[in-house]
Amino acid sequence: MEQHHALAQAQLRPAGVPAAAPPPPRTVRVLGRSKAQENSDICGEYALAGVHLGSAVYQKAGSSAAIRYWQPMRRWVIDREGIRESEVCVAYADDLEGLGHPAHAQLIWNVWDATAQAHLADPAVTVSDAPAVLSFVGRSVGCENSSAAGEYDLLEMCHGRPAYRHRGGPTVIRYHAPEDRWLLSAVAESGNVCSAFAEAMGTPHPGFPELQWHFWEGKKNAFVLDPAVAALSAPALLHVVGRSPEAENARICGTYRLAGVYDGRPVYMRPDTRAVIRYAAKHNWWLIDCDGCAEPTLSSKLYQWILCGDAGAARDRCAAYCEALSSDHPGYSNLEWKVWDTRSGRHNADLWVRATTAPLMLRVSGRSAVRENGDIDGDYVLAGTHLGRPAYRRPGSSFAIRYWPAMRRWLIDREGLRNADTCVAYAEGPAGAEHPASSGFQWFVYETSRGRHLADPSVTVSVPPGAPQELPPVAPPMAAPAAPPAVPPAAPPVALPLVPPPAERLQAAAAKRPRPESEEERFASAVRQKLHGTTRGKSWFSGLFGGA
Repeated sequence: MEQHHALAQAQLRPAGVPAAAPPPPRTVRVLGRSKAQENSDICGEYALAGVHLGSAVYQKAGSSAAIRYWQPMRRWVIDREGIRESEVCVAYADDLEGLGHPAHAQLIWNVWDATAQAHLADPAVTVSDAPAVLSFVGRSVGCENSSAAGEYDLLEMCHGRPAYRHRGGPTVIRYHAPEDRWLLSAVAESGNVCSAFAEAMGTPHPGFPELQWHFWEGKKNAFVLDPAVAALSAPALLHVVGRSPEAENARICGTYRLAGVYDGRPVYMRPDTRAVIRYAAKHNWWLIDCDGCAEPTLSSKLYQWILCGDAGAARDRCAAYCEALSSDHPGYSNLEWKVWDTRSGRHNADLWVRATTAPLMLRVSGRSAVRENGDIDGDYVLAGTHLGRPAYRRPGSSFAIRYWPAMRRWLIDREGLRNADTCVAYAEGPAGAEHPASSGFQWFVYETSRGRHLADPSVTVSVPPGAPQELPPVAPPMAAPAAPPAVPPAAPPVALPLVPPPAERLQAAAAKRPRPESEEERFASAVRQKLHGTTRGKSWFSGLFGGA
């Protein structure tokens, strides 16, 4: 329906009126300046910080550096002094077409050179909105070149498109312009030499699931299509946290691994369970299905057809779901989940539940032990969520790392997880940061002598080596202890009505309360209601099974 509506709008748009420009990317990355070169610090990730003088503006995390548009000279500038009205900058690129944002390969950047006392063109420098990490999945173990599976980090630009390198080996994914193909090859290989390829079809980066990858197979002496393979802009791991262990469907919590593609989006699975997280295109939802690896039963298909007229709806039954919005994977903590509750018979919002890519452990280091608040250093472990973001506690203390959305800050707080802006240290964070271990954060620590927080460049928050990668299994809720056997009361001296002991009174009261219907009872009731008042039972069965 939405697509038809959009088409109608396009058809009704007056001639000569351009279509609305797409929104600017949320993050961009400056690439191409080596660390040995002057002004190499312009490289890094910049987050969308709003609009300045009518154009998108980006700011580097933990820094005042910004990318903004300078209208008088019609150019994009990288300015260390941040968002201001000035032509002074460390680098610029002329934009005579009004491209809307700086992440366009055709822009040529000029970087300040102190020796020449001028800005000099550097063709290697570019601003890209390509994903920082891609996951290559689907190649079966034992197949030729199965080692290509894994995560790839954004490396550089090649033929005007981003190139990615495997985190664990000398394999790259790069663009080959003469053939308009994405190639999977060794770092040392050039030209069209490769182990696998996909027709690019104009894609700006290889992280599109619709690309079809062909792998070289020596036995067949040819490239052979592997339809299960895809490069995805999605993390290899994500964690679902926040559901109370005593609550129903607490089993949704845990670590999920990227397993493949479904409906054009990534699918995640819990190892050693049947739980999956997948996309439902019909509703634009992310679903957590604790029995996702099992086929829907005939009775569940029939039950869903009776309720909503769609037997396929049984596939969309789930323990929890959230609106996907425009997310390319479910591991964003701004997505709000609803979890199934049997007592109310519906999915209810649980604001504590989040799916996140945040690490399970963070290490605060760098604060001198002899300085005030030197005790903030240490390891902090993921303890769930707080105000919609991952939260960490330091074992054996009340110290916590939490997010304060009102000021868009990550805080280190002696008093734990509370709703206050009071803290011993803080760092400004971009709006979309999942955790404070991202590069570029600058920490400010409180100094009593000055009565305020002062920057301490030595303080860092990082993921320690050997940090755990997966959450421990969720233990099932403990069963309530059985009521002790009632002791027979002594014979009363007079004939008074006996009052049952508390355990028996509770049992009697529970027996009088109506219990919620089980799924089987709801199914049987729905069948009876459907059959009641009709003599054509065969017709509604045929609607499900396709029979005459």
